[in-house]
Amino acid sequence: MPRQRKTTRPSQRELPFSELQAEIPDKGVEEGFSLLYSEINKFIKSGVGKKAANTKKSLWTKRHSKEFLSYAGMIARPGADGGWEKLLRSRPYRCALLSGVVMMVLDKHVFSDLLFGAGSEHAEMLRMEDSFMVNIEGFQRTDLRAKTNRVYLEATGGVPPLFWKRVDKMTAQILAMLSPIYSAIGAETPSQSSYQTLHDIVSLAGWLNVAIRLSPKITAFEWVQPGEAYQFSYLCIGEEKNMASNGHNKAQDDQIRRRTRVMISTAPKITRHARGSDGFFTGTETYEVMQPHVVTYSGTLADWEDNRVVPLQSLTRNGSLVFWGHVLSLLMSIMRLTAVLFIVGVIGLIVFGTWTGIPGGHGGSSSLSWIVQMVLWPIRLTFQSLMLSVRMILQNSEVRTDYSLMSTGSWLSKQ
Repeated sequence: MPRQRKTTRPSQRELPFSELQAEIPDKGVEEGFSLLYSEINKFIKSGVGKKAANTKKSLWTKRHSKEFLSYAGMIARPGADGGWEKLLRSRPYRCALLSGVVMMVLDKHVFSDLLFGAGSEHAEMLRMEDSFMVNIEGFQRTDLRAKTNRVYLEATGGVPPLFWKRVDKMTAQILAMLSPIYSAIGAETPSQSSYQTLHDIVSLAGWLNVAIRLSPKITAFEWVQPGEAYQFSYLCIGEEKNMASNGHNKAQDDQIRRRTRVMISTAPKITRHARGSDGFFTGTETYEVMQPHVVTYSGTLADWEDNRVVPLQSLTRNGSLVFWGHVLSLLMSIMRLTAVLFIVGVIGLIVFGTWTGIPGGHGGSSSLSWIVQMVLWPIRLTFQSLMLSVRMILQNSEVRTDYSLMSTGSWLSKQ
């Protein structure tokens, strides 16, 4: 058994909560998200994206959580060749995919909070307030929420009371999600320094959430869907951006025309909307905090033709419905074969009984037993094959559809 590595609780990143007493300008929010994305990329490239996989088996058949597979399917798709495997096998694609997954996790579990780290009572009050004002104009809702949060933070010293506890929990969840990839590159668990880096990333995201929720401005996150046609407003971080077309005549060009499409969406478009005024007229002022970051591929011109992609779930053993569908199909085939052989055996017994009952027919007790054994032999063999197939399925199955936290030892022992 390998020796346990001594660990310590991660240190808390120094965050400028005092600056949140005044509203952070749009440029400051832009710099914050730019820093966040840069740190995510650095974390992935220096960790799970640094080494080649040490297994020849498909990396999608590892024990991935349902959440990881769901997010991967939402932000990525293979190119025209339909090969999902390269998205984890190729290190550049793997880095882009995992960066997008981490960013999506932060979007769903950090930025979507009405105040990250708030106590249960205040969080419930914010949910009720938001639900009650669902039909109220957006800026009125965000303005009221910002005032409510400011009053609340004045009583908590400027930091939400459960902020660092939530950071610890989210860090452990993300590491649990990435642990199958760590295993694929030969690292059972991430290093303590990697954990500290990810802890700093999550805490920065939490601070950005607090900054957003203390502002009356509306902050919107929009993800580019994989397979969409590339637009020049996207920031392309890999592959070609230009549409490829070759040929010597128009007919040939029409057959091979291509369109650059999105393979991986690694970061969403983030915009801030504020109530604006121009003389007697009021409107909305929009500030683009971050461009959508994408990796592209050269796809077909027609949308319907390019959508012919093998679903991710069909390639993973973690897709329980697909997996057990194959198992059920196999069992049904074996049962049908068993039924056919059983019918053949019964017919054989009837024919043999009729033959022995005919005057002058031959066959003693020993020959009768031998023939019965021969008739029943295919049925026994079929049942033995059935049991062997079930054992092989259970032994080779790597299905795991639960989502659990990875143990981080003493890193999280102190709450």
